[in-house]
Amino acid sequence: MTSLLEMEAFAESVESIEAAASVIDSDTSSTLTVIAPLTLCGAFSHAMIEAALVDRGLTYNRRFHPYDSDSDGISIIIEDQNEGPTFWDSNSLILTIRPSIVLALEGHRGDGRHGRLSPVAIAASFAERLAPSGNRTSRLRPFALAGNWLHDALDQAYDPVYTSLRDYLKEIGSIDVKPLPEIPDPDVSMLPGVDKFALESLHLAWSSMDQEDKARALSNLLLPLIPLDLPSTPRVEELGWHRVIAPSWSRDLASQIHDIVQAFHSAENERLFLSRLIDSLVRDGMHI
Repeated sequence: MTSLLEMEAFAESVESIEAAASVIDSDTSSTLTVIAPLTLCGAFSHAMIEAALVDRGLTYNRRFHPYDSDSDGISIIIEDQNEGPTFWDSNSLILTIRPSIVLALEGHRGDGRHGRLSPVAIAASFAERLAPSGNRTSRLRPFALAGNWLHDALDQAYDPVYTSLRDYLKEIGSIDVKPLPEIPDPDVSMLPGVDKFALESLHLAWSSMDQEDKARALSNLLLPLIPLDLPSTPRVEELGWHRVIAPSWSRDLASQIHDIVQAFHSAENERLFLSRLIDSLVRDGMHI
């Protein structure tokens, strides 16, 4: 695979994404308006698309819901609550991006694994289609995982969509996937009961340990989490064994998103916070 749209999870979105992108390709003078909800998923989705538009040198308007989409030009509307198909309306020139339940992986016995494809991931696929080699688009691509990470599916069971996205991004070199002791400056507040001093000691000794010793030591470090309802076992596995970090990042994905969530919850002006977050993501490709 060479693009997100070639993945099984995006099969139902491809036609609409391609149709909308083709119109933008053929008419670069049209006004573009991106409209998203006042949520973190909305902001990440917004940033994905804006990064591609900046890479393409296209002008656009940034809007948040509620907003009247009856405007001239092309509108891209992002929704993150009501599940449904991503749809391109060729008459009104509106692309509506929605979360949906999709087939993520084909099972060995024909019993496919389904999961929720977030609007962030769909926005990332649209951005990649618009600017496949764009610098800002490429830097932001690892955040295609953000929507699934923020959703509570990982707190309930294994998320095949998140896993397939993570594996694809690793395969193309957008991210590395590393165990917790190999991550610089990780946020461990998401792992209540983990001893920070024990983690630091493990970090220092990690390079001298063989695989068996590493597995045993990390399992022991995470042992206090087993009796807890939250974080769930799938999320503990991601936080302990499969931390996501991009080559240019100083902090891993989970730590960045945790910081963003905490700051958003304490923000006095949500619209201003999300607008600044989008600016930061498009400009820097990470949360600083």
